[in-house]
Amino acid sequence: VRAGIVGTFPALNQRTTEGYKEWVDEIRAATADLPPEQAIFGVNLIVHPSNTRLEADVRATVEKKVPLVITSLGAVKLVVDAVHSYGGKVFHDVTTRRHAEKAVEAGVDGLILVTAGAGGHAGTGNPFAFLAEVRRFYKGAVTLTCALSNGAQVAAALAAGADFAYMGTRFIATSE
Repeated sequence: VRAGIVGTFPALNQRTTEGYKEWVDEIRAATADLPPEQAIFGVNLIVHPSNTRLEADVRATVEKKVPLVITSLGAVKLVVDAVHSYGGKVFHDVTTRRHAEKAVEAGVDGLILVTAGAGGHAGTGNPFAFLAEVRRFYKGAVTLTCALSNGAQVAAALAAGADFAYMGTRFIATSE
């Protein structure tokens, strides 16, 4: 946050919903001196039916008013509506045009284009071709993720038409 980067984490990295809520409280405490528009952080919720914690984690997300929610493995309008109920934003991971269209239909605030090279994900397409394809039908916020590791690669993503660049693996070794 203090460096102009929005940090996010998977809710399921915490073993319990109560632990997830504690992490949110810890982040809020660490950013309490910042104005709300600068204290942005996010959580990734796996919305696939196999996630038995989803309902509890969504309730916790709404209770804690997490500003940014990333959804993966399904664009669920009920989750989008729950986050929108308190003014939160939802960005959704997509790997294909059809996934992007379904996420837009669910009312997400932005798309995260998961493409070749994105660590730990299923995206296999060319990032720049996928970005151009999505931009033909979607004018909202788009984040590109595709093995971005340095400033030149972030600049390339932005120059190609992305609004944001998404780095994960680059930050694996950070203590935060």
